[in-house]
Order: sequence, then structure tokens, then C-alpha cells
Amino acid sequence: MRKRIVVAIFLISFVFAIASCSQYDKIQNNPEESMLDSDKSHNNGQNCMSCHNQNGNEAVREAGWWYIAGSVRDGNSGGYVELWTGPNATGNRIARLAIDKKGNFYTNKIINFGAGLYPVLKETDDKIKAHMSTNTKTGACNSCHGVSTSPLELD
Repeated sequence: MRKRIVVAIFLISFVFAIASCSQYDKIQNNPEESMLDSDKSHNNGQNCMSCHNQNGNEAVREAGWWYIAGSVRDGNSGGYVELWTGPNATGNRIARLAIDKKGNFYTNKIINFGAGLYPVLKETDDKIKAHMSTNTKTGACNSCHGVSTSPLELD
């Protein structure tokens, strides 16, 4: 009897692990991300992560649980936020997120921040507009920008 219980627990754990991996792979291979020509985002300047997380209401969770998200003031002309392994767009580019028509950028793709990544703000022609000289280990950009540090700006 004890063997059956152990086997049952193992099988249940295995099924949950497979389901979790499938969801992870689905997000990694086809993430929900901001696009230059999209205007479906909202609340520019607010900390996106305060709602778009596991504790957000059901409608928000279904709309997107962001791993990286933020806003750019006057960003309605587009541009990109990139994450690099080195300062000032050096090393390897880990992520590139488009700034949508409402000045927001976001993704539900899981990014490994490791020891920290260096964000770079670029215009649509790839000209660097601004960069962080220190690294970050979080994708909640508006938890600091617009609160304790200057908002991100393109214009």
C-alpha cells in the first residue's frame, strides 16, 4: 500500500512538472510583448507590476503577468528598451522590448537577470537616448523611475 502511495505521488508530481514546463515553454517561445504600433496598453507612468502579477485580479492576470514592464514619458513615437550584460550596450543583448503608442513596454517572457542587467533606452533608429550606468535585477522599471529617480524620457 505504501508503495502505491509513493508511486501515485510521483506520478502526480510528474504530471504537474510536465504541465508547468509546457506553460513555461509556451511563454518563452511565444511571449506577450509590447509592439511599436499597438495601443492596447494603459496607465503610462504607473508601476505595471503593482497589478500585472500573481496577486492581480483575474482580468489583469489574464491580460498579462509581466516580467519586465515600464513606461517612457513622451514615448508615443516609439523606441526600444534593451537589457544588456554590460554597461552602455556592451556584452550581450538579452532582451529588446518595443515601446508602444502609449509609451509602455512589457513582456511576460522570463528573463534571467543573473548578477544584473544594464537597461538602454533607444530611439527607433537605434540611437542610444539613455542608459543606466548601474545594473538592475528587476523588471519593474516604474517602481523607481518616476518615483525615486527621473522618469524615462525619449523627447
